[in-house]
Amino acid sequence: MDKNFIIQHMNEHHTSSLIKVVKKFSGTSDVQEATLVGVDTAGLDITYNGGKTLRVDFPQVITPDQIQGEIIALCKRAGTDSEEGTDTQVESVKQEIEEFKKGFGSVVLATLSEQGKVISSYAPLIQHNGRCYIYISGVADHYHSIKANPNNIEALFLEDECKAKSVILRKRLRYSVNARFVERESEEFEQAFSVLENSMGGHGGVKQIKKMLDFSLVELQLLNGRFVKGFGQAYDIKPNGEVAYVGASGNPHDFGK
Repeated sequence: MDKNFIIQHMNEHHTSSLIKVVKKFSGTSDVQEATLVGVDTAGLDITYNGGKTLRVDFPQVITPDQIQGEIIALCKRAGTDSEEGTDTQVESVKQEIEEFKKGFGSVVLATLSEQGKVISSYAPLIQHNGRCYIYISGVADHYHSIKANPNNIEALFLEDECKAKSVILRKRLRYSVNARFVERESEEFEQAFSVLENSMGGHGGVKQIKKMLDFSLVELQLLNGRFVKGFGQAYDIKPNGEVAYVGASGNPHDFGK
């Protein structure tokens, strides 16, 4: 479809949709007018409120014959923005967060060493009775970091790159974390470790590492977090699990001369 026709059609018949798009992606609540001034296979260029400019990127670069469909999808997403903070939407997102987290058998960690050095790593994840645990070796760098700074940790659940629509749209869930070491001979230890054994089918050396005394079971106590599922779809998470819609900061910029 001709790009000039698309621009003319949107400006003559869908200005309300353009205003919703600007509100969603610029973070501006007071938008009086909006005009589509450019479109390409990567996104839209819109002016609003007397000359301010906004670039709205599509989730991924598309072909020219997909532009119309992508604009329609973009306007639909913007049209649901007013529903993001409703009780129904929030409950749906809370469920999505739990389902997303349950899909992981490992977690990415950022820890701080005793010398103040940031260490990134990952660890096998055990999810049991609504709690998250890791089982880590005492010779690993992150073990010493967690010991030194148990209340200065971040955990990240990141969507597999091959499953995401785009590398810049990977769904992610991040938490600030406190760490608690679990007593080895406790019932809590046995129950949590049995979950790890079952998940691995008793293979992969899991029975052997249970007997290794330099390994520790650590509970990751999830505190404040953030869940990002796409453009303009960010949610803050409180330690009690309550979720609040954040929205988008947008992508306003100046057009090149």
